[in-house]
Amino acid sequence: MSATTTHEDDPQVVSVRRLPSAQGTPSTRPKWEVSYGSETQGWTVIGWIEEELLGRGRTRFYFAVGIHPETGKHYRLEGHPNFDNRVNTVADFHIDPMTSSQHLGASNPYP
Repeated sequence: MSATTTHEDDPQVVSVRRLPSAQGTPSTRPKWEVSYGSETQGWTVIGWIEEELLGRGRTRFYFAVGIHPETGKHYRLEGHPNFDNRVNTVADFHIDPMTSSQHLGASNPYP
């Protein structure tokens, strides 16, 4: 059954859970696991979100890492200060990796 197959009584959804930090390392940055699936069909990890504090103001940014659905290769996707935006980026990458310029190896389109 393909990842895009849905059933009315058991829809495939994106789920996010915060991963526990390693014991003895309180400075470890928060990290979330992004999965796709359902309770009856099972879950597949499709990527991660990592939090980083940037700049002098310590602005919170979230960086997405997507797993290519065909090759299994990991791609660091763009960062953004909105967590939900990064979850959507991972989900979009899982559905269609061609949505990410990092995956395509394209240079920045905004010189």
